[in-house]
Amino acid sequence: MWSAASRPNMHSCFLALCLAVLQGLKIVHSFPNPSPLLSSNWGNPKRYVHLQTSSETRSFYLEIDEDGQVGKTATQNAFSVLLLKAETRDRLAIFGVKSKRFLCMDAEGKTFTSTICNKEDCLFHHKLLENNQDVYYSCKNNLVLNLEGVKHIFVPGQNLPAYSLFLSEKNTIPLEHLLHRDKRNGHVGPLEPRNIYYGETSDSRAINTNPEHGFNGEAHVVSRESLGPTYNEEVDPNDPLRLLEPRENFSPRYFQNMR
Repeated sequence: MWSAASRPNMHSCFLALCLAVLQGLKIVHSFPNPSPLLSSNWGNPKRYVHLQTSSETRSFYLEIDEDGQVGKTATQNAFSVLLLKAETRDRLAIFGVKSKRFLCMDAEGKTFTSTICNKEDCLFHHKLLENNQDVYYSCKNNLVLNLEGVKHIFVPGQNLPAYSLFLSEKNTIPLEHLLHRDKRNGHVGPLEPRNIYYGETSDSRAINTNPEHGFNGEAHVVSRESLGPTYNEEVDPNDPLRLLEPRENFSPRYFQNMR
């Protein structure tokens, strides 16, 4: 049994412990989250980002325009809003939210886009560098994503082109600028899920008639279950493709490294 004399001391200790916990919470919240990808709200559109790159004189954002062309823009816009989707522990897909196209890279290091995620061309490794910048390089040939267009193979510890170093910036473009309904045909756009899995497959390159380099739309496509719903499933208006849903094989280390 506790004596009556010891009860005030216990009460004081309890109050001191509560104050210590509150102080700790204040310290944690005083440091802003450096990355929009680290949000605890996994299904929140706050994870939409812009990838910014710069040289000593200029800076640009990666964008995928309405025709599927990969380019750069000096200011943030609806076509520079991207979603970084982890496919495995060390691989991710880069998805243009407005254009509803995946960023891809061919064997020569040229970028193009596709309405489906071809695992051979449209998945990238991500590396967080010591200077807190990000580099993305092809899973197929280790060529870095470079807005300058010059081929460069990623080798740890070696210098990289200026326009292959990126910073992730939180998206501030209103969601209604990314999602709209096409009144002419009644289809939901631009993230209308049917076109990606049940419509025609297309990419931004010229059609290649060489059978040796043909595209197999069945064998190398990310599974429909992992990236989006069927047509009859309920669609979240904030995430019609369900690209923001969590997956069991996400790498915690990857999201901890993103700023």
